[in-house]
Amino acid sequence: MLVKCPNCQSKARISSSSEITLTIRDLYCQCSDIKNCGATFVMSLAFKHYLNPPASTTQQLAANLINHLPKEQRKELLQGDFFGN
Repeated sequence: MLVKCPNCQSKARISSSSEITLTIRDLYCQCSDIKNCGATFVMSLAFKHYLNPPASTTQQLAANLINHLPKEQRKELLQGDFFGN
């Protein structure tokens, strides 16, 4: 993972990190341009959202949708007749 110094845009090294929550970490960083900048700073790294949810989540969602269908539609779906096949 490439981190850049917010001051001079040089590469920065992550010296350590600490977990804030399960999906957020603080990254303690040091600018690699020690001669001209030398800044040390903290950046946050956070999970934002899924592009493709885990299979278990998708399966549970599908099961919940099927379980909430009227009995006749559920039967048609399981027989493969739901989409007019």
